[in-house]
Amino acid sequence: MAFYDGFHKVCGGRVMDLFHPQELQAMVIGNENYDWEMLEYGCEYKGEYCENHPTMRYFWQAFSELVLAEKKQFLMFLTGSDRIPILGMKMIKMTIQPVRGGEEYLPVAHTCFNLLDLPRYKTKEKLRSKLLQAIEHNQGFALV
Repeated sequence: MAFYDGFHKVCGGRVMDLFHPQELQAMVIGNENYDWEMLEYGCEYKGEYCENHPTMRYFWQAFSELVLAEKKQFLMFLTGSDRIPILGMKMIKMTIQPVRGGEEYLPVAHTCFNLLDLPRYKTKEKLRSKLLQAIEHNQGFALV
């Protein structure tokens, strides 16, 4: 009852009549319609990286092989949340840029900018290993 009272103090009134229950749920907890192809389609690249760069091909191949839980961990690593905006994955403007250093370095995410610093890995297996290591040991924050 306390949640109900507090919620209606902040969001109550006639505005509640504008939403269907599913829309309100999506606004409160986020969208769960994960369209991973849209994430790739909307990705921007900096520096020498482009869609056809070998490291980018390895990245998207490795990413497509991840299970849903790992992909959600990646989303948390990249954005700070494992949920997507209410308008969908197209609203996440991910940017990938190369960084100096060798294959021993892990990818680094800048959550405020959805920016991924990705070293130049020579194999898909190495990239996958380092990506999983980075997302599994992520110490971020969660909004929900």
